[in-house]
Amino acid sequence: MCSLGKVTDAWREFMKEQITRARFYFNLAEDGASQIHKASHWPVWSSLLLYRKILDAIEDNDYDNLTKRAFVGRIEKPVTLPSAYSSSCIVTTFNLH
Repeated sequence: MCSLGKVTDAWREFMKEQITRARFYFNLAEDGASQIHKASHWPVWSSLLLYRKILDAIEDNDYDNLTKRAFVGRIEKPVTLPSAYSSSCIVTTFNLH
């Protein structure tokens, strides 16, 4: 898949699949985020949004997570928090019966 730290096409395809899988689980986590204790909504939403941005950064780095660091910048993190807070305030009612 990777040859001594070099990103190959096989590695890119592998990472694309892993990112797709991670996004699937992040979407599931969105559904569950409204079911946890209210005090945890904002931290969970913050994590969801920031980890999604890390996936975006991996894609922006052409799937090179072997030699490049994928991260959310110092300015982008606090800019994301109001959106996370808004998402955390949305109350969804589930009928479990």
